[in-house]
Amino acid sequence: MFGYIIPQMGRNEQMKFIRLLTAAILAVLTAALTALPAMAEGFTFNWDRGDEIYDGGLITAETDSGGPHCKSLFMLNIDTDTVVYTLNPDDPLPMASMTKIMTYIIAYENIPNIENTEITVPQAVADDLEGSGSSLAGVQVGEKLTGYQLLNLLMIPSGNDAAVTLMKYVDSQYASGQLVPPDAPDPEDPGAGEEDGQAVTAAGDYVVPEGGMTDYTGISYFVQLMNEKAEELGCKNTHFTNPHGLHNENHYTSARDMGRITQYAMKLPYFMDIVGEQDYSKEPTNVDPDGTWVSNTNRMILPFEDDYGNAYWYSYANGIKTGSHDQAGYCLAASATTFGYTYIVIAMGNMEGYERGVHEEMLDCRTLFRWAFTSLGKKTIASQGDIMSSVKLEYAYQKDELLLAASENVSVMLPDSVEQSSIVVTVDKPESVQAPIRKGEVIGTATLSYANEVIATVPVVATESVSRSDLIAGWEQGRKLLSSPWFVAIMAAIGALVVVYLILVVFYRRKQKQLKRVKKFRDM
Repeated sequence: MFGYIIPQMGRNEQMKFIRLLTAAILAVLTAALTALPAMAEGFTFNWDRGDEIYDGGLITAETDSGGPHCKSLFMLNIDTDTVVYTLNPDDPLPMASMTKIMTYIIAYENIPNIENTEITVPQAVADDLEGSGSSLAGVQVGEKLTGYQLLNLLMIPSGNDAAVTLMKYVDSQYASGQLVPPDAPDPEDPGAGEEDGQAVTAAGDYVVPEGGMTDYTGISYFVQLMNEKAEELGCKNTHFTNPHGLHNENHYTSARDMGRITQYAMKLPYFMDIVGEQDYSKEPTNVDPDGTWVSNTNRMILPFEDDYGNAYWYSYANGIKTGSHDQAGYCLAASATTFGYTYIVIAMGNMEGYERGVHEEMLDCRTLFRWAFTSLGKKTIASQGDIMSSVKLEYAYQKDELLLAASENVSVMLPDSVEQSSIVVTVDKPESVQAPIRKGEVIGTATLSYANEVIATVPVVATESVSRSDLIAGWEQGRKLLSSPWFVAIMAAIGALVVVYLILVVFYRRKQKQLKRVKKFRDM
């Protein structure tokens, strides 16, 4: 058809038609490639197991409901940094109060002596949260609390008021000059910082929208730090606009990114102690003479049923943070430790359970924990000194090959059924190496894969020291020089010049003979 249509067009019309046709074909191919399912990362897990059922419509500690119930899941073994299960791990989704994991990080790292620093709750906390329907920890305006108390009220009952209080304190320290960013311009240099400037200035008056403040971008230095930290941790699908997690279109993360954030927070002082507590009692304060008792929102660490008779308790669970609102559904960053292993699961987007008030994200986490602890184990897939490959050796006496070995032990989490023979080793190495070589010198990298997925990499090193033979080196270098394309080309050029020279000499001599004959003829 195109063979008939195109010849009937003018040249400009033909070019335009071809461009449009090419664009359409590329669009179709792009759509087709995008629609292809991505290769799953981690190990295969069969959710549809017969022993996991509802028990009379309720959830008990002994039975689960199958799954998965969440839009996105990411499971990581902390001990070996092995991703063991994923489901849409890079989809950006609302994170709700899991936000507070990052809030903890920024508060702890930017409030000196946070254990004893006294913070007075400003009026702005109540103003910013008015009408938001927030999860609150009972923090009151004018109340004096230590930073450590606020961290507990932030993480255990998921207090949005504690989150905003911490943010306001850091912002006030920044505005007053008591908190100086590491990359701040030198105050003695008048021109420093003029080109880039600071993204945040001292917070001035702003209008709080109905339903509470959800976007502090450009207002809060604390929120700027949250985004900078996310970038530092390698988060690709994360952006923060507030410290509490109230819904905003520009406030989101992915399960993988939240895994990175959680893994980092777990290394900070007090974090795991706080998130593992079933409850917290705030001591009496200047405006709260009786003190306050609050319970953890993470039912996986509470050994009793909820108001509906459902039990989500898991004996090995030890944290970390819940999250929920209408746009996010139920979310959870969960951790569990036993048998010498620690796993985290990030579960996001349990929408149906949220509508029914059933924490199916906790069921997903519990199911994954049980599977991992009973079916996975740490396997040493390469030991230091194991021969991984060899490489051609040059300039050595009576030796033309060098063995390469793993530089260190490599252990990863794998299903118990996996045999060593199932591990595929691929070595990235040069075509050859030249003596001298030192034992232990890094020569390349070995990549270890299982089921078409990279599970580890390890440097490969020389297994012995090899000295250089100057005689062999000179011979080899001379041979390579004589056989190199450049040398051949130069010699060919010289040969051509010699030939041309000889031809010219012959012609010259013939000319000279002819001139002599002419001269002799004239002299007669």
